[in-house]
Amino acid sequence: MLYRDDDPGPGGGGSGGDNEKSKSPIIRQKLDKVITKVTSAPFFQSEAFIKIVAFLEKLKVPLLSFTAGVIITVSSLFIPALSSENKFTEPVTLFSTILSDLDKTYVDPVDTKKLFETGVSAMLSSLDPYTEFETRNEAADMRESVSGRYGGVGLVISGPTEASNLALPGSDSDPDSSPPEPSESPSPSKRKQKKEIRVVNAFEGYAYDAGMRVGDKILSVNSKPVSDLTVEQVRNELRGEPGSSVEVAFERPGLPEVNKVTIERQIVKLRDVKLTTFVGKAEDAIGYIQLQGFTQDAGNEVRASITALQKVAEKESSTKKLEGLVLDLRGNPGGLLTSAVDVASLLVPKNSDIVSARGRGFPSVIYRSRASPLLSPDTKLVVLVNSGTASAAEIVSGAVQDLDVGVIVGADRTYGKGLVQNVEELPFDTALKFTVAKYFTPSGRCIQSTNYEEGDKASKNFKATSVKAADRKDFKTRAGRSIKDGGGIEVDLKVPPPKASALEVAVLRSGVLDEFAAQWCSKNEIKAGFKVTDDMYRQFQDMLAKKEASGDIPALTSLYSAPFDTLKKQLKESGYESSVSGLNNLKKSIRSEMSNDFNKFDKDIREDIANSILARYLPESMILERSLKTDAQVNAAIKLLKTPDKFDTLLARKGKGSGDMNKYAGLNQKRAGTDDDDLPAINLNW
Repeated sequence: MLYRDDDPGPGGGGSGGDNEKSKSPIIRQKLDKVITKVTSAPFFQSEAFIKIVAFLEKLKVPLLSFTAGVIITVSSLFIPALSSENKFTEPVTLFSTILSDLDKTYVDPVDTKKLFETGVSAMLSSLDPYTEFETRNEAADMRESVSGRYGGVGLVISGPTEASNLALPGSDSDPDSSPPEPSESPSPSKRKQKKEIRVVNAFEGYAYDAGMRVGDKILSVNSKPVSDLTVEQVRNELRGEPGSSVEVAFERPGLPEVNKVTIERQIVKLRDVKLTTFVGKAEDAIGYIQLQGFTQDAGNEVRASITALQKVAEKESSTKKLEGLVLDLRGNPGGLLTSAVDVASLLVPKNSDIVSARGRGFPSVIYRSRASPLLSPDTKLVVLVNSGTASAAEIVSGAVQDLDVGVIVGADRTYGKGLVQNVEELPFDTALKFTVAKYFTPSGRCIQSTNYEEGDKASKNFKATSVKAADRKDFKTRAGRSIKDGGGIEVDLKVPPPKASALEVAVLRSGVLDEFAAQWCSKNEIKAGFKVTDDMYRQFQDMLAKKEASGDIPALTSLYSAPFDTLKKQLKESGYESSVSGLNNLKKSIRSEMSNDFNKFDKDIREDIANSILARYLPESMILERSLKTDAQVNAAIKLLKTPDKFDTLLARKGKGSGDMNKYAGLNQKRAGTDDDDLPAINLNW
């Protein structure tokens, strides 16, 4: 049968299909002849060829196994990577598409940069309170807080605000909020006032030396009026390249004219050690160091302070040595982990573990002290803490407690932040601060007091739960004392601080202290032995009463406004009108009792008045030193250091030098020590 070229034929195979099939037997016959001829050659009939064929038969299975292994290995390497890429591709693509659609077609123009920052912030806020996206300005501020340096004049300024960070006596702060972060400028004001920019602090060695003081009202910077500027804008005007100059015009109560001062900008060093001095009697030889942060130079500053105290004690004290040291970490929000290690290394025995850290993607590391402590083992150590002692400050406190080298004194326990954050630089001068690990004290405990879980779309923010008492595990110090994890560093000796009365809190919130100090300074001169007289005290009460009556300041009873308003609303909803009028009478009764508190708490309020006035004449270090004399916890620390038996009992010491000083030494990770050169200068007063 013949088929046309254009006919697919029975097989439907297309043109010429069967012609090719008809040729295949002929080709196959020719191919068989060639194969027969080749294989009949002597080589293919030889014993060597037969052995090669046999070897290849044996090699077939291993070769197939090897090939399969290569395929599986390559798959295990690349398939997860592709899966991971797909996991990120979808949300990134969606986010980009949504942002693009909103930018192009939303009903009103939108700021895509703000939308991006809002979206990223919402995402990160679902994890924990410490994970944050830092914008360009925020990243710069963060780098400044880490380095402790910036180019400027050394002024802390404040603008008007209605916010207040003062709480009712006995009220607790939110346990799930993050601890306070150190900041240099701006500083919040405590009351609503007319728009003005005032000096809250002038740093010694900088603006203070140039003549500026607390309470000065800034009028202009480089001839630019500040009346229409925000505090942030004024701050930026004051800052600049070191070596350049800035002219500041300001008013000061008591000075008739506008004052102008030209200040050269410098590298302003935000010192972590705010005060180094001696406390108690001269013969006690007890030093005091107030450490307020952990920037990169904290270790050097504490080293300089201890060295200075030791040198003075060797020359001036009867025992020729430093008998005791009070390290004040109250209100210290922390900082760099490495700086905490540097500070702890000055206090703990050589080869002691100080802190370890580990996380899911964070390499496990342990920091040890590689040098002998600068503080002599014969010098008794007390560390003061409170609920504001957090993070790096807790690392130092935990090392001191776990290694039994000092007594922790305070009201109850520290904040309980046992998390480590890493800062990763991002494009466009931004940064990501995120939690990467937990840290552990020498005994192996993590003192994190709050557990965080990732939030969902409904809850939006992270889920925070406090560590339950039943879940806290027991650990032991070097000397065998019982300690617990999961709730901050619990103090060894409880000393409650004096609580501010309701009247004092109301007075501090009102802002009248600043106004009274300004008015008094404009008419009077400060003299040696200054104190608040009875006449001054009456004048202050009169000013407070007048401003309260005129409505210039909130009523002193406004402390209780929130609970009163809530109760009043509930009573009205319940129809108890007579009880509502009873609430008004209760308010009047409270105000009357608060008036009586001017006599009951006159010592505290007089001290507040005196400090407000003295702040206009004295540097910050002198104000801080003056306050130590009436500090109940500092006085308790002094008393403890002068009672060796009680001190040793608290540390479970059976005798001098007892205990294995190297019990926690062991792993190979080490930290380099700090050099003694170029130590920061300190102001030391006996």
